[in-house]
Amino acid sequence: MSKDDKSEKIRKIFEAIFNSQHRLRNLAPEFKWTGLGNLLGDYGEFLAIEKYDLKKAPSGSGNYDALRKDGKTVQIKANFSAKQIGFRGEADYLLVIGITDSGSFEEIYYGPFELIRDVANYSNRDSKWMISVSKLKAINNKVM
Repeated sequence: MSKDDKSEKIRKIFEAIFNSQHRLRNLAPEFKWTGLGNLLGDYGEFLAIEKYDLKKAPSGSGNYDALRKDGKTVQIKANFSAKQIGFRGEADYLLVIGITDSGSFEEIYYGPFELIRDVANYSNRDSKWMISVSKLKAINNKVM
């Protein structure tokens, strides 16, 4: 199976999951039906690694998810509906992608990790750094 075939089959599965979420919201609107937790994170890492030609980090690499060809570390974050992105630790680069209802994605930010850490706010309640998606997009437009 080619890389593109594999990616397309997985994308279709996620499209079906997101369609199911919409149906759940119609059936029981008192629930949010937005959280996919680790499933979304795993899908985001898969997409980023495939599309940006990264190498998955070894198991137990706490602060990063992938490696670039130049050996630099990359922390990957996937977002579906949150207005803020939270992160811990540090890497050389931060890659944030937004997953759409169809299972495809858009780049929200890909650039130096320290640039984002310097403008993020620390949440004592969650013990992590937080930054809005809109701020990430604005910074990404300047970096590009």
